[in-house]
Amino acid sequence: MQTYFQDQAIEEAQAGALLYDQRLLLLRDADEVVGAAVHYSETGSGDDSGGFFERRLAAYATASRVQGGKLSTGEYASKALLRAVVSDITSRYSPQNMVIITGLVLPMNKPSRACLERYGWSISGQQGPYLVYANSLSTAQRTLDVDPSLDIDAFHEPGT
Repeated sequence: MQTYFQDQAIEEAQAGALLYDQRLLLLRDADEVVGAAVHYSETGSGDDSGGFFERRLAAYATASRVQGGKLSTGEYASKALLRAVVSDITSRYSPQNMVIITGLVLPMNKPSRACLERYGWSISGQQGPYLVYANSLSTAQRTLDVDPSLDIDAFHEPGT
């Protein structure tokens, strides 16, 4: 997990993201980092009128020992990591904004595909060898039990 994030995920996020809008989240279980995720606003995505924004889930991974398993809190590691991503995205937009979260997944990556589908993402197309998975922020909030009102005080414009 560490090698992938250091060698590829962060660099790919910087290449496609708006300046100063890459987010790296770490998931901890007690004192141990057991997951990480990178998300960002797509360059050229969204409009200034408060309409549509696309947020890319560039990478997410959990440590092998917790894949498919639960954390010490009793929550599945994959759900906790995606819930943290959705909560962070929620804090970056106004409730009036339409936000779509996308992610690229290789067709053979069945665990990631199943995880995303479990939490409301569905295939919306293909980009090169990757399947494009998409989910609206509002659907992701409902599926992952993220209360948007808890993040309203943290709202600020993307890129600030």
